[in-house]
Amino acid sequence: MHLKKFGIILINFNNKKYEMDKPITKIKIDGDIVSLRTFLESDISNKVVSWLNDKEVVKYSNQRFLNHTHETCLNYLKSFSNTQNIYWAIEDKKTKELYGSITAYIQDKHGTADIGLMVGNRDAWGRGVGFEAWMLMMDFLFKQCNIRKVTGGTLRNNFGMIRIMEKATMTHEATRAKHELLNGKPEDILYFYKFSSDV
Repeated sequence: MHLKKFGIILINFNNKKYEMDKPITKIKIDGDIVSLRTFLESDISNKVVSWLNDKEVVKYSNQRFLNHTHETCLNYLKSFSNTQNIYWAIEDKKTKELYGSITAYIQDKHGTADIGLMVGNRDAWGRGVGFEAWMLMMDFLFKQCNIRKVTGGTLRNNFGMIRIMEKATMTHEATRAKHELLNGKPEDILYFYKFSSDV
């Protein structure tokens, strides 16, 4: 089955939607510049671990409070086993260079999914990698998983992530005022949403 929207080609479908009572595995989605695929244990390299320990990469994430190792990354990957949640690698479509990862935490009984994004490879910053990965994931959730509402959130001063969600035509839903501390200063968290009916 092929979907041509935002340059999306979905591979490994059997002309039917995924059953949300089963884990989503062995998938590859091609965009114009990136591909999304299942995140593998072999992806957990020293480079990936270094991204998670890079203060600039995790500046707006609570990952900044943790010390990451190969073991902690493996445990995180294993936490997705036998669940409906999604953990995919973001790689260059042509060179297959790993750029980062994208997740979706799915509540199938409510038809909702919350997306998380990390572009750890600094060479990919400013090239539209995060936005395309976000659009590919969102389109997959709406079109193949029957998700009715997709959400995302970030700190108010994470301008790059806010631009991605606004460019994806998501709507600001709520603000949790001064909810987290960044360098000792209270910061708001902004939440965004989009319904499948808005697509």
